[in-house]
Amino acid sequence: MLSSMGANVYFPALPTVASDLGVSIAKVNLTITSYLVLQGLSPMFFGPLADYRGRRLAYICCLAIAAGACTGMALLPNGAYGLLIFLRCVQSAGSASTISIGYGTITDIATPGERGTLIGLMSLGPMAGPAIGPIIGGALADKFGWRGIFWFMAALAAAIGLAILCFLPETLRVIVHAGEIKPRWHLRPLIPVLTHYSPKVSAETLQNMPKPRRRSPKFLKQADCLMLLFSNGSGFTLFQALMSSMSPVLLSAYPFLNQTTVGLCYLAVGSGCAIGSVVTGRVVDAEFRRQGGTKGEAIPVGFALEKARLRLLPIYASGMAVTAIVYGWTVGRTSIAVPLVFHFIFGWCVMAFMNAHQVLLMDLAPGQGASVTAANNLFRCLLSAGIVSAQDPLLSAIGLGWLFVLFSGLFIGIVAPILIVERRFGPHWRLRRAAVPAGK
Repeated sequence: MLSSMGANVYFPALPTVASDLGVSIAKVNLTITSYLVLQGLSPMFFGPLADYRGRRLAYICCLAIAAGACTGMALLPNGAYGLLIFLRCVQSAGSASTISIGYGTITDIATPGERGTLIGLMSLGPMAGPAIGPIIGGALADKFGWRGIFWFMAALAAAIGLAILCFLPETLRVIVHAGEIKPRWHLRPLIPVLTHYSPKVSAETLQNMPKPRRRSPKFLKQADCLMLLFSNGSGFTLFQALMSSMSPVLLSAYPFLNQTTVGLCYLAVGSGCAIGSVVTGRVVDAEFRRQGGTKGEAIPVGFALEKARLRLLPIYASGMAVTAIVYGWTVGRTSIAVPLVFHFIFGWCVMAFMNAHQVLLMDLAPGQGASVTAANNLFRCLLSAGIVSAQDPLLSAIGLGWLFVLFSGLFIGIVAPILIVERRFGPHWRLRRAAVPAGK
């Protein structure tokens, strides 16, 4: 939540920020753009670091960076516009990477048959952030001014970092195996209530443990992984298009709304994301078991992995496209309840769609969960940046209804062939890689 909420928590205070800094709203919007750019790029550094040096070290570094940047913005003098852009970039570099590290932690502690449920729970924070961020930001700005927003974000980052420093054990398997090997002092929690180090570790366990090493992201050279990254990025792009259109469109179509009540409208898609994330995470695991998957740590080479993870994706993708189109054609023509109901359904479908992709990508690149999530984040940010930048001119030219017909058509046109090819050739590519000795 720290990353996604940080992107838009001060949306309600943008006019005040612009006034205090002596710049236009358009220039303040550049601080949001700079945040999103670093949100895509920074995990490409911290993700591999977490896969090599350990989760705790990466977590603490990222949270310290985020807390420091937020403190700097809370103390920012009036007129320091350039410094605000710089500190927003620093804040994003720290907070955005915590998501990829979190997914990497899941690969450490969960077997393939359990990942769907945990990823669903993990996704609650990143998807709830955009919905509740403007609400929290508006309340803080009204009470304490816009700098109060960054004091809150600094305190939140510091509190999370302190909890990790005190309680979270190291989970990276090349360092602690299944948690029974005691790591070096700087990788141990100050209060070891969640650890279960073994006083005696068998020689066989130590011998079979892989050594910590830097690993190049080979999955970026694999056709199936690249297609999944592109497909998932396309789904996130449709999500971002809907989210970024909501505030101006709803304010224009329903004059009784104000900045506060339109912020509450985001709760519809946010609650759909939250509930869908938890429920569909369990569905992903149920599908894995339905195809004959077990609770073991290794996935058998001949297992129908792609079928288990992707069988329901056409339903989710169709649901996203249909609800986005209905939203486009009902705003301003019906009661506001109608588009909000479809926002809820859209949120449910988009979480199911993205969680299934995330689980399969982590299955295809074992031990590199943080790096995979970093690449996933990069694809999503780059793809959505292009579409969202073209959204306003297209909205003026063709209207909201046809805009989402166009975006939904592009989405289905990209995703449908990718899913067909992945189901048809993915198992073959995976078997071929399994036949190549490690290190080749």
